[in-house]
Amino acid sequence: MMTLRSNKQKMKYSLFVSSTQEYELDENGNIVYVEVDGEMIPVKVGETEEHYATPVDFKACITSELNELHMKAFGVDQSSIYSTLTCKKGYLPLEAGTLIWRESKVEWEDEAQTIPKADSADYTVCGVMLEGLEVDLYLLQRKSNE
Repeated sequence: MMTLRSNKQKMKYSLFVSSTQEYELDENGNIVYVEVDGEMIPVKVGETEEHYATPVDFKACITSELNELHMKAFGVDQSSIYSTLTCKKGYLPLEAGTLIWRESKVEWEDEAQTIPKADSADYTVCGVMLEGLEVDLYLLQRKSNE
């Protein structure tokens, strides 16, 4: 399956790096633990914070029309929240959880502009199909930024 160069759009991707959990601290700055069934468990505060790498520019074909083959392979229905990204075999190192910016501008967590805000992305990769001989397919889920 060949894709025309003119169909490719400029986008950015950012790979998932790690996640951190915030814990309750005592007055000395030490993590507070509680005993549960004889085991000491740290007290979690807030949600887990995910961290992503610096966004990288790329060009690929993106479409919001899922054909029957893609719906079966990814196990999803035809919906306006899903899109597929098609690129040459081995061109992108994307994996589930990767963020994609197509229309939105990347917003930054830090002043040095190396850590992107996950909420500013347009899509999240939620499916990867690398079985094709000539192309790789990625299922993207549109993020709701409202």
